[in-house]
Amino acid sequence: MSHCPSCGRYVGPGEACPYCGARLSGRIPIRVVKIAAVLLATMGVATLWFAAIHAEVPLIQVGQAGATMNMAYVRIQGRCIRAPSYDVESGYLSFWIEDDTGAIYVSAYRTETQQILEEGRVPALGDLVEVAGTLRIREEFLSLTVNAPEQLKLTRADPEPRDIGTITPEDQYLRIRVRGQVRSVYEPYAGLTLITIQDRTGAIPVAVTEDIVTLSSASSAIETPSNATEAPAFEALSIGQPVEVVAAVSLYNSTPQLVPASLADIVPLTEPMPVAAAKHIGELTTADVGQLALVRGTLTEVNPFSAGVKFTLDDTTGSIIMLVWQSVYDALGDPTELDIGAEIQVQGEISQYRGELEVVPQLADDVQIIAVAATPTPTPKHTHTPTPTRTSTPPHSHTTTLPYSPTATPTPQETPTATVEPIPISAITAEHIGESVTVEGTVVGTASFSGGFKFTLEDSTGHIVLLTWHNVYADCWDAPEINLGATVRATGEVDQFDGELQIQPDFGGDVKVVAGASAQAAPREIGSLSGADEGQRVMIEGEIIRLEGLNSAVKVFVSDDTGETLVFIWHTVLDHIADNTKLGTPGSRVRVVGTVELYRGNLEIVPTLPNDVVVLSAP
Repeated sequence: MSHCPSCGRYVGPGEACPYCGARLSGRIPIRVVKIAAVLLATMGVATLWFAAIHAEVPLIQVGQAGATMNMAYVRIQGRCIRAPSYDVESGYLSFWIEDDTGAIYVSAYRTETQQILEEGRVPALGDLVEVAGTLRIREEFLSLTVNAPEQLKLTRADPEPRDIGTITPEDQYLRIRVRGQVRSVYEPYAGLTLITIQDRTGAIPVAVTEDIVTLSSASSAIETPSNATEAPAFEALSIGQPVEVVAAVSLYNSTPQLVPASLADIVPLTEPMPVAAAKHIGELTTADVGQLALVRGTLTEVNPFSAGVKFTLDDTTGSIIMLVWQSVYDALGDPTELDIGAEIQVQGEISQYRGELEVVPQLADDVQIIAVAATPTPTPKHTHTPTPTRTSTPPHSHTTTLPYSPTATPTPQETPTATVEPIPISAITAEHIGESVTVEGTVVGTASFSGGFKFTLEDSTGHIVLLTWHNVYADCWDAPEINLGATVRATGEVDQFDGELQIQPDFGGDVKVVAGASAQAAPREIGSLSGADEGQRVMIEGEIIRLEGLNSAVKVFVSDDTGETLVFIWHTVLDHIADNTKLGTPGSRVRVVGTVELYRGNLEIVPTLPNDVVVLSAP
């Protein structure tokens, strides 16, 4: 009602007529309207707040993320497929998770990272992860930024006890518990330490990255004294130390390895951890080839050769050859005590050559002298007689043991060494498989693979593959000169793989360079390289900017005055590069020869051989 019922004049929202004073009935007071409006607004805001905090963040699959979802707040579930990376200075934490549709990069910044560390929410390889955050979509790259650490949830499976020998590539990401003995501690490059542990069934490397060490230290630093546990210093692990390791199975070039969540998952043990079953020599058969065994007996023969020493061990139930490589022999406390009549206990891998069983110790500690000979006799010098030699099969390789020629009793020094003339490559056929031959040819092709290096030799009659396992290549004095254009004389056993004939030398001395390699490649400025050079072999020289480590390779970024490029080096090549630790030092100057390749539109230079990468200087 807007008009007075008494005088008929317009009175507006008032409660009484300003003209005649008549009171107006049936109207809602303004105060009530104001109060109701405030209450309704408050209730609306409260309802929206309640709905916002209780609404579930939408769950999507990685493959569903599209350009229209950029900056959307979403939730993703998947498995952590790469151990987390952590930068102490910036507090930046990152990791990768994967579901059935793809993988996504997840990151957190300083404040959120600190809370994640304090609450023990750092994912590890193989963990099931549910995380919510802001989705960022760039060309061919998806990332998720964690805004609320409480929305990062982990499910870590209980470890499954396993024997090392039962671990296969199908166990990838499975969390397991193994017990074994430390057999080696090796740092292939700065930022990665490989600890090889072994039990009676096999051996496996444990990969400890710099990020794992840093995160373990950061987590220990924020724990309260009531629950703090000091992470073991894996650097102090000694060879032969029994340990228990809880870790997830990862793959390196299809070979299983273990990646722990933290250093606390590597626990030294006090009780002994034998890696070989004790057996009488007479019990050993060909069924034991490839297995570890612990035997004890008396030395009855000592036959040195250029790559080590062969001992005959007898325990009255039978005899066996104990093959000790030179590196193991030199590490023995007092090798002269290994004389005829000495009582020896040795553990090693059982191998076979031409029907004869051998036990091959891997470490000096695998050879224990129980009692020295009553009247020691001088051990023959290793340089007396140049006898045919062999080298061991590379550890963890899937190839059969390479044969070697039996070592004869030392002959008088005046006996001349026969000179073996090379045969034409075309004369080698499948009928020669298993025989030892000598060839000479020019290197016209090079290649690397997980077990070693392959060189294609060519003479005027044909070509053949010269296959050198990693240990043979490392034992070869002329290895730095073996490259394209070099003339090489090689002696080895003829074998065949996928229909291709190969010559496999027994040790490095079987490969000699007759004439050095020709010019490897024309020098190029980095800025002059383009996609048109794909497949070409080039040489660059520059300074290292940074290095990024991957599971199977490293990325070395090299620059000169004209530009920057990526040098992609497989670990199988990296391990044999001289001064390879300097590749991780920014400012080091290198010369690289390699093939130009394109990967996702980016240029890469990929060296094939270790001597294709030369460290010229380091800061």
